[in-house]
Amino acid sequence: MNERLRNMRVAAKMTQEQLAEKMNVSRQSVAKWENGESIPDVIKCTELARIFGMEIEDIAAAFVNDVEYKHPKNKYIFGISKIVNSKITLPEEALRIFNLYDGDELVVLGDSTQGIALVNRKYYEDFINHIQNLPVLGGNADENSN
Repeated sequence: MNERLRNMRVAAKMTQEQLAEKMNVSRQSVAKWENGESIPDVIKCTELARIFGMEIEDIAAAFVNDVEYKHPKNKYIFGISKIVNSKITLPEEALRIFNLYDGDELVVLGDSTQGIALVNRKYYEDFINHIQNLPVLGGNADENSN
């Protein structure tokens, strides 16, 4: 769980100090949890669950049994990818879950305050075509009655 806790914290863009402040513990406590030197008590597991949008049972089980936690539905943390020669390699699990294959084209979307999203071009174009046909945008209302 220690590595998963670290990954969740980093994905939430929090330092150990910030997480510690939210939980009213020392930064050293968070560091010990992340290093596998200790585990939080049930009250702190409840806090972690709330902070990361998880169920207490998943957090507690992950610490006590070191089993895979159940992440929120359709939310993933795949780990870290590096940009090498202006190219990004995606983790195999991400490719599998999102049915991405060699040659697929991805649309890169971004928000300077929220981050980058990669969307399969086919799904993006389907979505754009759908919203362009909505009556409010001048499309034919009969086409959208399904």
